[in-house]
Amino acid sequence: MKNVLIITYYWPPAGGPGVQRVLKFAKLLPKFGWRPVILTVEDGDYPARDESLIAKIPDNCPVYSSSILEPYSLYRRLTGKKKDEKLPTFVLNENRSAGFKNKLATWVRANVFIPDARVGWIPSGVKAGKRAIAKEKIDLIFASSPPHTVQLIAKRLARKTGIPWVADFRDPWTEAFWSANLKKNPLSDKLDKRLERGVLSAADAVITVSDGVKEMLAGKAENLYKVIQNGFEPIELSKDKLKDFRILFIGSLSNYQNPESLFKAVETLPENIQKKIAIQFVGRVFSGFDPLFEQYNHLNIERLPYMPHRELMQFAQQAALLFRPVAQSSYADKNVGAKTYDYLALRKPILTLGVKPSVSEKMLRETGSGELFLYEDVTGISGFVKSCFNKWKEDGTTLLNNQEQLKFYSTEFQVEQLTGLFNEILNEKN
Repeated sequence: MKNVLIITYYWPPAGGPGVQRVLKFAKLLPKFGWRPVILTVEDGDYPARDESLIAKIPDNCPVYSSSILEPYSLYRRLTGKKKDEKLPTFVLNENRSAGFKNKLATWVRANVFIPDARVGWIPSGVKAGKRAIAKEKIDLIFASSPPHTVQLIAKRLARKTGIPWVADFRDPWTEAFWSANLKKNPLSDKLDKRLERGVLSAADAVITVSDGVKEMLAGKAENLYKVIQNGFEPIELSKDKLKDFRILFIGSLSNYQNPESLFKAVETLPENIQKKIAIQFVGRVFSGFDPLFEQYNHLNIERLPYMPHRELMQFAQQAALLFRPVAQSSYADKNVGAKTYDYLALRKPILTLGVKPSVSEKMLRETGSGELFLYEDVTGISGFVKSCFNKWKEDGTTLLNNQEQLKFYSTEFQVEQLTGLFNEILNEKN
């Protein structure tokens, strides 16, 4: 059994989509001859916590953690937020109409904390990583970001030890949608881009979640680039008939994912259909959308708090239609959100808003999992909702028969490809 050091900021009890990829990979790595060893932070400032995920940590998986100096407690004090208030990862550009203190915090984030607000982890992270490498006889380093600080830790460890390193990007670096509006000065912007190129050129291989993001990264530095998707874990699905017609969104709804097109579409349906449709949002919703939700309060819209993942997937089986607005950004055509894979596991139609052509559109077509519409296509959205509603009225369910199309998107298939890359790199080194 070979040993891989996985460097990740997000690890149980962290909740949310950031932890799912590495946790699922760690669970399946031993099946393909690799033992995971985790390097993470002590008591991270996570946007959500999910204690139930601790039970998913595989046996014989050592966890090394180290302290981190983070700016978010200062940010809370500066902006008057509560000490225990959970902050979304995109908090520092959440509200463009924010006051002076928020704008100051945004400027500091953009120009002082480079590449990100977790940069204070580097000293202790490198120290703990060296300890783990010596004790666990590590064969390869795997760093999953964002935060991209983890790649800087991996780069130092690889340089000091000579151990090969695979850099994993769940999202882009300098083009990430949450940093698009950060006002960086020319010097900060130059430094951030230099750090990015340094990582892309120094790693032994770079992997990411889609062909589109791979192309973005590959254009910046020569290297071996591969796509390893997040993947989904099959779950036992209920075949009971649905009592009502629910449209469900799960995750964090950012200010780049305006749901108004869905509201408008439902509003155009006949009143007898409207009354039978419930729209639910589970998780954090951008506070700037509060007036929008109030505007459409005549529809049956419900907002529910964050749920532990196991509870969430059980709850989501009662949905008839899954709603997935792709974050509007310069790379919306190139990326697939992590929550999309949970949607695939549920095998219900997915109503996606985004751009065409795109990797999300291609995935939906290949898996027979739903359709993608432009944000402004209210007529198309309305027609799709109505067709799913009619299927529910006729069959009592909207469960899809698409297991065969989904098999190449499973986590197990993705981890098999990943360990194949690990073995290839080790063979080249030897």
